[in-house]
Amino acid sequence: MNTSAAENVFKRADQLYAGRNDLANVRVSVELLRTLEPSSRAAWRLARAYFFLGQEASQAESSGTFHEAGVKAGALSARLQPDWVAGHFWLGVNLALLAQRAGSLQAAIHALKAKRELRRAIEIDDTYHAAGPRRVLGRLEQKMPRLLGGGLARAAANFERAISIAPNNTVTRIYFAEFLFEMGAVARARAELEVVLGVPLDPDWAFEIKRDRVLAREWLRKLNALPG
Repeated sequence: MNTSAAENVFKRADQLYAGRNDLANVRVSVELLRTLEPSSRAAWRLARAYFFLGQEASQAESSGTFHEAGVKAGALSARLQPDWVAGHFWLGVNLALLAQRAGSLQAAIHALKAKRELRRAIEIDDTYHAAGPRRVLGRLEQKMPRLLGGGLARAAANFERAISIAPNNTVTRIYFAEFLFEMGAVARARAELEVVLGVPLDPDWAFEIKRDRVLAREWLRKLNALPG
């Protein structure tokens, strides 16, 4: 396939991913991208699509299959273009989500690899995907045992840095609100959730904003019902 045809596939795949409120669009983007010769630009888009399909999968088994495919695609992208952020980021995201679904030993291996890839993504460009490398690393550090490199202070710093870069990103705000609630900072958690409700609708993030507004309202109802 010539360069012009590949560019058209990339453009169409991005359009389909933008319409990810319909999962069928993401599936079609995968089929399109798989028609291309292996390249970093095709591979990171595949890793992104597999991440989303895994995130939205109804069963844990199929979720893991998608994230495993995302790891392979992300690793290929990072290997072919090691100084570009996208491959490292989407590899790290898929590894982090695999870690949530694996047994203890395998989860630890996935988490450590995810942390390495996300740190590399931060070194290259921590603003990528609305501060995605900071956001996901913060989440990972929040959940990981200290023995494996987890740390609440580091998690908080990464969430705060991500918010300073992309203050309207609702995914980061939801993650940070959960973190603050677990730390006992209920008033600050409530404030983060209120921000989510007031964020303007960004077409590039419409799926996440609408989803996160629902989550924020549910959280606020629970927090407002707490005694005191």
